[in-house]
Amino acid sequence: MSAAHWASAYIGTEWARGANCWHFCARVWAEHFGITVPLIEIDGADPRAARHALDHSGERQGWAAMSDPAERDGVMMAQGARPCHVGIWLNLGGVLHCIEGAGAIYTPVERLADLGYRVVGSYRRVTA
Repeated sequence: MSAAHWASAYIGTEWARGANCWHFCARVWAEHFGITVPLIEIDGADPRAARHALDHSGERQGWAAMSDPAERDGVMMAQGARPCHVGIWLNLGGVLHCIEGAGAIYTPVERLADLGYRVVGSYRRVTA
């Protein structure tokens, strides 16, 4: 990633149970885009619990599916059959996301499989 890109300031942010992938995205959306989203308690260390939290959150209604993501859109990722991880699309062709063991990283979309993820949807915030 180019050092000039705004997302460079977030690379290396630590992952923690209290600052998981959703919390990281919420922070970036608020700080960089002025978008406030409610925090969803996701246990990023437990993909099953993360899937449950994402599947049952009322927050899902505030987003519209996008076939062609734009900078700042949310990216839903899965390991296996069901979604369990979120990140933010960057127009560099990849995702800014925060994972256990590495913290916040940028991953080109074609390298997500190296981390065991696949994109299952892109979403744009449609309600405040």
